[in-house]
Amino acid sequence: MAEQDFAAKWLGLAKDANGEYVLTAKSVITSIGGKWGLVESAIPPMSFSLSFGAYKNVYLSVGLALSLTLLVAIGQVIRKRPVMNALASFLGVGLAAWLATNGGADGASARDFFLKDFAVNGVWIIGLLVSIAIGRPAFGYLAHALSDVPDNWRTVKTIRAKMSLMTIFWIVLFATRLLVELPLYLANDVVMLGYVKTALGLPFFALWITLSWLFTSKPSKARQ
Repeated sequence: MAEQDFAAKWLGLAKDANGEYVLTAKSVITSIGGKWGLVESAIPPMSFSLSFGAYKNVYLSVGLALSLTLLVAIGQVIRKRPVMNALASFLGVGLAAWLATNGGADGASARDFFLKDFAVNGVWIIGLLVSIAIGRPAFGYLAHALSDVPDNWRTVKTIRAKMSLMTIFWIVLFATRLLVELPLYLANDVVMLGYVKTALGLPFFALWITLSWLFTSKPSKARQ
């Protein structure tokens, strides 16, 4: 059951009246943390980038990003959401702030606010590639938990090939982020990095969830 719950949450699914997993607009939004999740993910990059673009002071920018993130975290605690989620978010922004301030107030290293995100995407790409290379494509475990994919799916070439393709599909998500954001990082375009990171964050993830379900499910299972 825990495996099914994890897989359903990852793929943005919910059970319908018949107990079958379906994709709905509400379930996708819920899987990315709801409206609060979107706000929480957008505040750090947008507040940092807009502030730095306006004042060119990295200390002011990280201070604003940290303050707003802390307020959102407190809001999450008040709403009785998991404390670890709020703490992890604040620590993540704290690490980004530390990286950004290494070059001083004038912002010589301001772009490094986004450096950890490159590392996270790189790790995901490597991990998913390894899962394919060893014949255990990661997407297969999600599909197995939620559908009629047999227990021996790893030994059935056609099924394993399909799961490998879907795993590659997810690699494309993380690779797209790197391909779009790295040139902006190298160009030191901090403001545009904030916009792009926000767009390629949870909204892009939600799109990939939807496409994954449409590619792998029966047409009748996808609902608005």
